[in-house]
Amino acid sequence: MDVLDDHTLMTEGSKNRLNYAGAMVTTKSESSEIPEDKVLPSDTWYIATINAMAKEKANYPTQKPEKLLEKIIMASSNPGDLVFDCFMGSGTTQAVAMKLGRRFIGADINLGAVQTTTKRLLSVGKELEDNQTSMGSAADTKYTGFEVYNVNNYDFFRNPVEARDLLIAALEIQPFPQSDIWDGELDGRMVKIMPVNRIATKADLKELLANLPYKTYEKRKEENPNQPVERITIVCMGHEPDLKGAMEQELVDYKVDIQIADILRDKADLQLKRDAEAEIVREGGKLVIRAFYPMNLMQKLSLQKEYVEDWRQLVDSIMIDWNYDGVVMQPAVTDVPGKDELVIGVYDIPEDCGTIKVKITDLLSESLEVEVR
Repeated sequence: MDVLDDHTLMTEGSKNRLNYAGAMVTTKSESSEIPEDKVLPSDTWYIATINAMAKEKANYPTQKPEKLLEKIIMASSNPGDLVFDCFMGSGTTQAVAMKLGRRFIGADINLGAVQTTTKRLLSVGKELEDNQTSMGSAADTKYTGFEVYNVNNYDFFRNPVEARDLLIAALEIQPFPQSDIWDGELDGRMVKIMPVNRIATKADLKELLANLPYKTYEKRKEENPNQPVERITIVCMGHEPDLKGAMEQELVDYKVDIQIADILRDKADLQLKRDAEAEIVREGGKLVIRAFYPMNLMQKLSLQKEYVEDWRQLVDSIMIDWNYDGVVMQPAVTDVPGKDELVIGVYDIPEDCGTIKVKITDLLSESLEVEVR
């Protein structure tokens, strides 16, 4: 551990981390008692905004200059460290981390951000691989491979209206299109679907509780005091603890049968979306992708298999690892078409090829991974 003396303002490690090209440092003032050879980091960085013609420009509203993230990442991490940006936007943090040899994680609720970042990282990764002449030292390692994950069926639930309709169909709920209270009925129970893009909270119950037919409940209570005045099923994507208890407490004057249907917990096997399909074969010394059907994208486009004229029109990129080790995909081929171009779809197989791993990413940034032996 570094020890500070009376005149050292930073440890040697801290000074080394800040001492890189472009870092703003300031010397002491003439009246200061700090020795001449000591410096302090400035509290200001002067960084130009992104030029309209800059190569890094991604046309994303909140995009930050790479120089800014370069300073932050170099000052606060070492090669091989893990960098996390939970509001990644255009993917500047991830792109710079990749260039600087850092591993990275990014997250964003905006589909546009996921798509922009995916395309950007594919481009950066391809550029790094093209420029890499040798393995070099461990410090020169670049982490160009990455995965895109849809957490909790994010791609499905980002459209609340569509998600509600698909949930009704998947759970076989009899819909009530004219009701202001209930979304439908299932096995004699009134069904209310909570917001699908987050966990249900006690605050979400307020609107339902404010609109319940209390006059009807009073009548049912009087006629059958030992029977529930209502049987209710709350459908949600995760929920706060004791959501059921909170609702029962609000309806303490009535006997109510309440069930919580947590899709993530109780209906994990529910088929919420259709997996993509592909036909990939070896033909002589070539790998041939004969067909690719991204079912969710096709559903949104109201497109049937028989009407797909060229599957490549639905593809954003293709990555191929010729010697997949079963753990980490290391793409040797990154096929990212330019504007008004399509992926190739046919690739020469190298002589030392082993197990082939192919990753096809569609225009929604949803991916299908297939192993070919």
